Amino acid sequence: MIRKTNLREVPKPVKPLRSGDPGALDVPKLQRNTLNEEVYEQLKLALMAGQIAPGSSMTIRSLSASFGISPMPVREALRHLVAEHVLELLPNRSVTLPVITVGRFHEITRIRTSLEGLAAEEATPMIDAGGIRRMAQINEEMESSDAMQRPDFLAANREFHFLLYQTSGMPTLVKVIESLWLQIGPLLTSLRGEYKPGIQRHHRVLLEALRKRDARKAREAVENDIKDAAKVIAMSLNE
Repeated sequence: MIRKTNLREVPKPVKPLRSGDPGALDVPKLQRNTLNEEVYEQLKLALMAGQIAPGSSMTIRSLSASFGISPMPVREALRHLVAEHVLELLPNRSVTLPVITVGRFHEITRIRTSLEGLAAEEATPMIDAGGIRRMAQINEEMESSDAMQRPDFLAANREFHFLLYQTSGMPTLVKVIESLWLQIGPLLTSLRGEYKPGIQRHHRVLLEALRKRDARKAREAVENDIKDAAKVIAMSLNE
């Protein structure tokens, strides 16, 4: 059973938005002094953890009510995400999370494989023992029998990967990887039930490579992790 982590970046598990939902999102109520950046960060985390499904639409009003704040910070956060080509602005001024085509999915997967492999390779000599222990703890939680059915599984997966990438010493690279996760994350919730027991094997190989400071093996483990997950997603997209 996945335990709640103490890291701030892991979002509160929520019921994913689906196409046709009115757009309300179950997110923490925000204090007035956190507004603009906090709304943006919360929405990014929800997207990367697959908490908003492709085709979902959101309005400034519904999100303002979810956050318990005025419309202005929400408007700015959505504008930012539209500018990053993560969300699309509709004629009625609401925004939608576009459905990813098969071609775009394969393109993003190829880019992720290269960039995340590089991040893992660069991070291997830099991550400390405490970081490796934390990654091992997260992976142990993710391997419990019911983990893949739980709403916080994808948030834990994101924490596992970015804990490593953020130690690479390459913040620009991490930012680009984050932008790709914003696009690919929404596909994952509807596919979570398709994952099979043992898919975490690449995480175990990665952890062993990190302990041995084997950068080549670490890179291969991350690349294989992405490729195996992509096969499952691609089959669903082709149905």
